[in-house]
Amino acid sequence: MKKVIVSTKENLSYGTLIWIYASNKKVYHSSKAVDGSADFSEYDSHYMGKVHELYRNLEKQPALFNRMLAKSDRIFGVCLNKRRLENGSHDVKVLFFPSWENVQEFAENSFPELAEMELTRKKEAKKKAKNETKFKNEAKQKWLERGKAFSTKKKTI
Repeated sequence: MKKVIVSTKENLSYGTLIWIYASNKKVYHSSKAVDGSADFSEYDSHYMGKVHELYRNLEKQPALFNRMLAKSDRIFGVCLNKRRLENGSHDVKVLFFPSWENVQEFAENSFPELAEMELTRKKEAKKKAKNETKFKNEAKQKWLERGKAFSTKKKTI
């Protein structure tokens, strides 16, 4: 298992399955998340491009992908998180596995726990954003009330 940060224009969600063929270096992704009970043939495939288009670190990643692809006819990855860059692309942290069996083992054992942690993190972030919005609205309301009181006081004088 290798953790790699890749850059892509695709909007890949948490747990998305990615695979790269060694013969032609083409990269595909599925529209559904990895599932330990699903067979590889059950995943749909969407072409993303060639492997060299995924390089974020041009010094390390070509050699890393070449080493992984030399040992297998196809490698598999699972997206763990992403962040949007200014140029519109996404940096995605992907765990790559040398075989389908390794992916299924990860999906059965580790992924449900990671997915639950990600869901909790998103809920907390949403709750925090909601509280910040509430605080901003309250502050704005107080500011408006003070302005109205000041305006009314000026008119009466």
